[in-house]
Amino acid sequence: MSKVSALGYLVVRGPTGSWREFGTGVLGAQLVEDTEPGRVRLRTDDRAWRIEVHEGPPGPDALIAIGYETATEEDLVEVIRGLKAKGVEVTEEAGLAASRGVRRAIAFRDPDGNRIEVFVSAGLTSAPFVSPRGIDFVSGDLGLGHVFMLSKDAAAAARFAQDTLGFKLTDTIAFGSDNAYFLHCNPRHHSLGFAPTPGPPPGVHHLMIEVDSLEAVGRALDLVHERGHQVTMSLGEHSNDRMTSFYVATPSGFSIEYGWNGRLVDDTHWKVTHYDSPSTWGHRRDGTAHAGNTTSSADAKKVTA
Repeated sequence: MSKVSALGYLVVRGPTGSWREFGTGVLGAQLVEDTEPGRVRLRTDDRAWRIEVHEGPPGPDALIAIGYETATEEDLVEVIRGLKAKGVEVTEEAGLAASRGVRRAIAFRDPDGNRIEVFVSAGLTSAPFVSPRGIDFVSGDLGLGHVFMLSKDAAAAARFAQDTLGFKLTDTIAFGSDNAYFLHCNPRHHSLGFAPTPGPPPGVHHLMIEVDSLEAVGRALDLVHERGHQVTMSLGEHSNDRMTSFYVATPSGFSIEYGWNGRLVDDTHWKVTHYDSPSTWGHRRDGTAHAGNTTSSADAKKVTA
């Protein structure tokens, strides 16, 4: 059983003015009326917020924190115990819980130096979620979506997430001469992924947010083109989670995967699988296959582990 229950939130740095337009007008998230200067918050469901942006320059260090939630305080205590058993320094900073709008929160650094926060009892709001684009997100108990991380050692990063947070391995995909790892903590196919990074520094590669219709994906893609945002990967379908999606650069520099129809995991009969290609079709960057796609996407194969 996973010690964490979902990806709760993402906190990043970037130009807040651009994020206001991008988050509402393109993604369709709801802007939160916020009195904190230099901060923008966005909603995708009944949570008070899901994405928080602090004013600052974009870049590879735009990630401030990834927030995972636990179902109970007992689970949070288990996370703390597991981290300390691994020699990880855990802090429970004064004001962190209040700042994030949760009952209790801790923070630590993962093996790549990313700040991870784990919390219990996120703030809800009685105000209904209203998308400015009239769409619904697949979030709720499944969480915000997933984060896909670039890591100095993807295998070690995946083991750390399993050992300390209780993530379960969903499957792997060939990524050049190495593998990418996909892990779940609830029925969403993966809430966390890792790939080796021979070039870029470790950090967040993309955040996936899921919508409830293919039409919503298509309309968002039209808006991306109309407003001049950079498509970092074309429309396509992934081999492992069967997500139909495209990728667009955020004002912070990392990408958003905007998708539909993600596969769900049932642990009672799930078998870990390895794929030799990340996509069955599409998902091309600058007219070529995505890095790590060493075979024709149409010939994606899987091998049960």
